[in-house]
Amino acid sequence: MIEITNNDILPAIIKIKSELQTTMHLLKQAEDQYKESKENVDIINVKCHDLKHQLMEYAKNGQMDSKLVKELENVINIYDSTIKTGNEALDLILTEKSLLCTKNHIQMKYFGDCSSLNFVDKSDLFSLFGNAIDNAIEAVNKTDNKDLRTINLIVRPIHSLVSIRVENYFSGEIKLDNAGLPITTKKDKDYHGYGIKSIMYISKKYNGDVRINVDNENHIFSLSILLPLS
Repeated sequence: MIEITNNDILPAIIKIKSELQTTMHLLKQAEDQYKESKENVDIINVKCHDLKHQLMEYAKNGQMDSKLVKELENVINIYDSTIKTGNEALDLILTEKSLLCTKNHIQMKYFGDCSSLNFVDKSDLFSLFGNAIDNAIEAVNKTDNKDLRTINLIVRPIHSLVSIRVENYFSGEIKLDNAGLPITTKKDKDYHGYGIKSIMYISKKYNGDVRINVDNENHIFSLSILLPLS
C-alpha cells in the first residue's frame, strides 16, 4: 500500500493555486483588453467614416484620380469591415482578429449565428474566442502553404447546447498528454498552455465541455466547446 503524505500533496496544491492565479490574472487582462479594444474599434470606425466622406468629396471635385480613390476605399474597407455575428463582444473580437489574419495572409472563415451566446459574459467571450483564435493563428503562421493558411470558426445551436468549433491546419506533429491537452515543444513549458487553460476555466464556469482533436495525418487541429443554453 502506497502512503501519501502531506509532503506529496503540498507541491501539487501550490502548483494548482499558482496556475489558477495566473489564469485569473489572464482573464482580468482579457477584460481590460476588451474595454480598450472596443474603444479603439469605435475610434477606427469613426475615422473610416470620415475618410470615406473626404474621398467622395475629392472624387466629386476631380481633385484625385478615380483609380487612386478606389484603391484608398479598398484599404479603408479592410479596417471598416465590422463582422456582424449577433453578439457585440464577438463582433469586436472577430473584427480585431480578422484584421490580424489579413495582415498575416490568413483566411478566417466564420459560419453561424452567435446570438445564442448572449448569456455568456462579454469579457469571458472575448477571452474564450481570443485565445482560441490566437492559438489557431500561431499554428497556421508556421506553414508557408497558402492553401493551408485557413482558420474555420463554426458556431451553432444543437438542441439545448451551443457548439463552438475552431479548426486550423498545422505543420509537424502534435501530441496530447493524458489530460487531452497539446504537449508543448517550447522551452518555457511552465507558462505555455494558459490560453487553453483559460478556455477550459471559462467553459467549466458555464458548465460546458472542451474537447481537442488532432489529425496528424491531415494536419488538422480542432477545438470544440459545448455550452448549455440554460
